[in-house]
Amino acid sequence: MGSHSTIYCCLHDQSVHTTDEGPSLPTKQNEEFRPFIRRLPEFKFWHSATKGIVIAMICTFFDAFNVPVFWPILVMYFIMLFCITMKRQIKVSYGAASSVFSRKQQFPSFFRTVHPNKDVVEVIVNIILHFDWRWVAFLNIDNDYGKDGQEVFRKLIRDTEICLAYAKGLNHYTDYSQIFQQIEAQRVNILIVFAPEWTAEALIESAIRLNVTNKVWIAGDTWSLNDMLPREKGIKNIGTVLGVSQSIVTIPGFSDFIYSSKRRTHCGIARRQTFCNQVCNCSSLSAEDLISTDPSFSFPVYSAVYAVANALHNVLQCGADQCNDSITVYPHMVLAELKKSNFTILNQSVEFDENGDPKFGSYSIVFWNKSGDAQEIGYYKVHPFVNFFINSTKIEWHTNRDVPTSRCSPECPVGYEKHQLGIHKCCFTCEICSIGTYVNSTGNLHIWDAVAEIFP
Repeated sequence: MGSHSTIYCCLHDQSVHTTDEGPSLPTKQNEEFRPFIRRLPEFKFWHSATKGIVIAMICTFFDAFNVPVFWPILVMYFIMLFCITMKRQIKVSYGAASSVFSRKQQFPSFFRTVHPNKDVVEVIVNIILHFDWRWVAFLNIDNDYGKDGQEVFRKLIRDTEICLAYAKGLNHYTDYSQIFQQIEAQRVNILIVFAPEWTAEALIESAIRLNVTNKVWIAGDTWSLNDMLPREKGIKNIGTVLGVSQSIVTIPGFSDFIYSSKRRTHCGIARRQTFCNQVCNCSSLSAEDLISTDPSFSFPVYSAVYAVANALHNVLQCGADQCNDSITVYPHMVLAELKKSNFTILNQSVEFDENGDPKFGSYSIVFWNKSGDAQEIGYYKVHPFVNFFINSTKIEWHTNRDVPTSRCSPECPVGYEKHQLGIHKCCFTCEICSIGTYVNSTGNLHIWDAVAEIFP
C-alpha cells in the first residue's frame, strides 16, 4: 500500500521510564490513562539547554574552537545526524508497501503489517498467466511506489510468455487521450493500473469520457474496492474490471466507535487543540462515509498497533492486572520482542519474517459485477504456502462468455515457425517450414531436420 496513508509507531532512543519523570503506561485497570505526558521533564530541558549555552560561551574564548563554517559540512552533519536518529527508531507501518523497506541493512528496525509490492504484483501476474494473456500495459502512479511496482512486474514476467507492450507513469499533468491512443495503436487489451484511488479515478473517468471500450482492467489493491467507480455512468462500456484486494477482516465494535465518536460534543473548536485527537480530523465526513471506506485497510492498522502493544506488554512483563514498574524500556528490547511476535487476533496469526514483512494474510480476487459490487471470485494465499484459485464462471466478460484475448501476434499454425519482430518475443511472423523439416511443437523457434532424425 505504499501510496496508502502511513503511520509509524516509534520508540525513540530516550529510555521510557515508569516513574513520574517520563511517560508511563497504566499498570492497573482503575489507573487513569495519561497520553500527553512530557517525554522530557521541563527541569531537565532547561538544565541541559543552560549547560549547552554555558559551554558554548566558554569555547568562544579559545582560538582552537574558532573553526571556519563551511555550509556543505553543516548539511552533511545534519544528514548524518538524521540517519543515526532514524535508525534508533522502531517503525511499524500499515501502509508502506515499497520493496525497499525489506532491505534490513538499510531499515533494521522497520516492520509492516501490509504486504510488500512484490506480493500483490505476483497475484496480478498469476491472473494474467491464468487467462493466457501475453500482451499487456502497465500504468502506474509516477512516484517511488508506482515505479517500484513496475520494476517488480518487469522482473516477475522476465521468464514468462508475458510481454510488456506499454508502460507509463501517471501524474496530474498526464495526457490521457495520448495514452489511450498509444495503447490502441499497440492493440493492447489488458491494462494493469497500479496506482492510488485518486489516480485510478482520474484514469477511469477519462476512459469513460474518451469512449475507451473492450478492455480488461486489472486493479491493484489500492482501488479494487472503490465504491464510487463501479457505479459511475458509462463504466460498463470500458470493458471488464478485475482486481486484487487484501482480505477483509471485520474489526468488532468499529462501527459503534465511529457512531459514538460522531455523537460526542466535547470536540468543539474551543477545546480542539487541548483535548481532541483523531476524532476531530474527520468533521467534514459522516459516520457512514468513514464506515464505507475501503475496509481492507482496517486490519493492517489494527494489527500494527497491537504488535507494538504486545511487544511492550512482553518487555514490561505485564500480567492480567499489572506490569513490572521497575523495568526501564529501551528500543532494542522492544525491537527484539517485535521480531519474536507470534500472537493471534481476530483469528489471524500475526508474525513477521526476517525482513520485517508479514507472515500472515491473503488476497482476494474480485470482479466488478453489473450491480456495482466488487464480487469475490478467487483468492491468493501467501502463507504458509502459495495457494491460488479463480472461479472463472463468475466473471461476466464484456465479450459475453468468451475470455478476452490479448496477443501481439496470433499463434503459428502447425508446420510454421516463428520469426521474432523487434524486441518483443510476443511479436512474430509465421513462415512455413522448409522441405525436409518440421516443428516439434506449435510455434517452437527450433526446427528439427526430419531426415537426420529418422536416419541418424
